[in-house]
Amino acid sequence: MQLFSQYLRDLIQVRQMNISALARLSGVERTALSKTLAGQRVLPYDALDGLINHLRLTPDEERRLRDCYDAQFEKEGIRRSRAMVGRMFADLAELDFAPPAFEESRLLLDLEGYAGRRSIFNGTTNVQPLLRMVRSQELTRPDARVELTVPPTDAFLAGELLRRYLDGRMGAEVRQIIAFDASGAAEDINLHNLGCFCSIFPICLLSKRHYHPYYYYDDTLAARYTDPYPYFLVTHGCVVCLSESGGQAMLLRGEDQVEGYHRHFQTLLERCHPLIQYTADPVEILESYDGCTDDDGFYMVMDQPCFGRFYDEATIGWYLRSELPFHDRLEEVARKRFRRLRSVERFYTLFTRSGVERFCQTGSLDDFPVAFVAPFPPETRRQLLNALAGHIHSGDITGRILSSGTFPDYLSMTTSQRSGVGFFTTERFPLQDGFCSVQVKEPDLCRAFHGWLTHLPASAQALGAEETAAELEALGRTCGT
Repeated sequence: MQLFSQYLRDLIQVRQMNISALARLSGVERTALSKTLAGQRVLPYDALDGLINHLRLTPDEERRLRDCYDAQFEKEGIRRSRAMVGRMFADLAELDFAPPAFEESRLLLDLEGYAGRRSIFNGTTNVQPLLRMVRSQELTRPDARVELTVPPTDAFLAGELLRRYLDGRMGAEVRQIIAFDASGAAEDINLHNLGCFCSIFPICLLSKRHYHPYYYYDDTLAARYTDPYPYFLVTHGCVVCLSESGGQAMLLRGEDQVEGYHRHFQTLLERCHPLIQYTADPVEILESYDGCTDDDGFYMVMDQPCFGRFYDEATIGWYLRSELPFHDRLEEVARKRFRRLRSVERFYTLFTRSGVERFCQTGSLDDFPVAFVAPFPPETRRQLLNALAGHIHSGDITGRILSSGTFPDYLSMTTSQRSGVGFFTTERFPLQDGFCSVQVKEPDLCRAFHGWLTHLPASAQALGAEETAAELEALGRTCGT
């Protein structure tokens, strides 16, 4: 990112304004402004408003100037973590859910025919076919399972799992143990751990709750340095031990060897933490939303805006379908949740223009199917959009329209500074009936996702508050037409 001093200097030059005139108009002391432009001083934050007004900055220029200002106080790791999270969501937004153009060719050899009497395999051209055969052999079993300690950074195995789940031909229960790095200061975001999560999160979404990652903390590499095969993969029929690079493998097929590694994996699991938790129950999902809400703040990004601040007791009673078998439980949780959202001090809702347009056209909510919640009539849609616009105008709500592709349109995410992060598939998720939530409690990851979300309103990926409010009011006028 460009230095604040350099970007401010560029803006002054483009406006052809001299420093003395700008200092006089903006109320910033001239010496302080000169030292700021030389990179020798940091201006107080409230001095930015005067500079922005008298330089007549566009909304994009203002956001960039404020980003550059904030970057003066941030660690490089925080900026890099935001970039990693943003890249993961951008990739998920572009994920192609179309059926594959062709199926994998049938195997010309079985595992026995390929491996023969060999137990050692060198080079990726030998190791990768071995792993494919082991996986294919296991998937013929109705009770297929795969247990692995291979890092998510192994692009081949991660890609194989993702592709299999994406094309619907992976029904095995997969459990993976991941070593999280424990080095560094506790308040820093560990980029290695974040990278591991970003690698497996798409697999979590596509696995239909068949993929289960676990983690433990490790601050030494000594064991991996002395062990030629520090990682392993276990199926019912064999064990594949893998080198650090994944370029060498050892195949074990003895029943006692397979059983020994399986028992060892189960012992390791007892000392690990589940990295994520799934639920598909509608009531539990709503409770999960609430569990990721701070007492003083609610933070959400989804294709549609969240109107939860405006749902009163009567609204819940009118639109929640009474014929649902779990109606009473859902109503109780909904009343508790929306009572809380009406009172939180900070309320963030980040969304897209296409999501608002869809709400205007249908009145239905992406995160609550019409089987649960009746669509809102046009007049109620207008009221909700105008109410949201008004609260954005006043600053009571931080609501912003995001650029297309910033976040996948089939997900919602709520973050918390203390309670965790929740990811929720919506009606637009193509591969799964119903809904699913993925919960993350690991503090380092929670800080990373919360930081990404709270940084979005001031970023170049979001419209300003006034622009967003104006768009909502204009779209509200189209409801029902």
